[in-house]
Amino acid sequence: MPVASGRMELWRRLALLLGVLVGVGLFFYVAPEMVSVRAVNWEQEQADELRPYSGFVTQEERRLGQLPLAEYIREKTGGRVAPLDYQQWGVFFRQVQLASSGRYDDSTYGDRVSEKDKDDFWKPTGLVWVYFKPGELSFAEWGLLPVDGDQLYVSTTAGGKTAYLLLYYQDYHASLNAFSNPYRSAPGWLYHPYRNAGIGVIAFGLLLYIFLPRRRSRPEDIAYSRGSMLAGDVAAVILLLPFYVLPFIISGGTVQAFTAMWPITLAMWLLAFLSVALLYYNAWNSSYRIELTPGALHLVTFKGVRECRFDEITAANIVSLRNPGWFRKLFLAVALLSLFSGRGGSLQPAGSALLAESAAYSGLEIQAGGGKPLYIWFSDQRGAVIIPNFERVLQAIEAAGVRINQEPREIEGFSMFM
Repeated sequence: MPVASGRMELWRRLALLLGVLVGVGLFFYVAPEMVSVRAVNWEQEQADELRPYSGFVTQEERRLGQLPLAEYIREKTGGRVAPLDYQQWGVFFRQVQLASSGRYDDSTYGDRVSEKDKDDFWKPTGLVWVYFKPGELSFAEWGLLPVDGDQLYVSTTAGGKTAYLLLYYQDYHASLNAFSNPYRSAPGWLYHPYRNAGIGVIAFGLLLYIFLPRRRSRPEDIAYSRGSMLAGDVAAVILLLPFYVLPFIISGGTVQAFTAMWPITLAMWLLAFLSVALLYYNAWNSSYRIELTPGALHLVTFKGVRECRFDEITAANIVSLRNPGWFRKLFLAVALLSLFSGRGGSLQPAGSALLAESAAYSGLEIQAGGGKPLYIWFSDQRGAVIIPNFERVLQAIEAAGVRINQEPREIEGFSMFM
């Protein structure tokens, strides 16, 4: 008696699906917040008041440029300066100053500047920001508020000289929105902290898909070819990726896709669910095989075994399955809309409509016991047989005294639901 088998085919595709879903989410994850720190050269900043980028000097800029330096510092800081102990924070100040001034190789923080700051094309002329995770600094004790855009100056004095740093709090959950990305963001390992892990999860899911054990094929098997199942899985992943990934790209990050941009995410992921259904359908087909015994044929999948006894068969017909009429009209409407919208230069909508209209799958309809007919789809839309040794099924039915009606009868529907 045949027994259900092929459950590993379901696990194989589940591993691939979870690898893509979890891995892509980790890949696009953005750090929730960041504290950027920049050295401050007050002499240069005051001189720049009289050399604005616009070339036009306002009265306020002229006034600031003529103030004594100590008074200029008080006006620019607004009194928000936190003095820090040099013994505890002197090294920190020195290393930030080195990195902020472009001496990346001389600073332990040289890898904490924006990747654009190291690019010759984007290279700035002034001091650059150095990025830290909030937990790496005691910013709350200094007075910096965990609010997007809040700023604070800190200072330390040694040898009669006072050095200043500017701290800037960035809440990416609040500041990132559709298609946004900081002009100069933290380096990748800080800005996307789980990107390498995401790539690893995707690779692990793919390896499980490839190497999980599968039932050994035999020449006499009556089952779908592995090549057709592989093609179906590839098509499912190709369909999944655009609709699943786009919300992350549009919103700017993984968390952002679930917050302000959730309507777009929901709409896209409803479309992506079609590929999930296709993967499940491919898992069922991969575990599907037909076994013949003297008195019956058995349809074996990971869901169980369905027995169809020859002496209970009342009719057997060759049928031709076409896509439902509404489905064909939908593709035709899309093609016409594309034509009238001025995109008629593209043949893709017309090709899709033609494919939906002409697609037909050959199958065997078996009626037995007065219940729902049993359908076995043995050809693709081009008429090529996709179940090797299927002729043995026809021969066994005819040998049991059941005449098969070879005149194809056309029906409508989707093969996965019949």
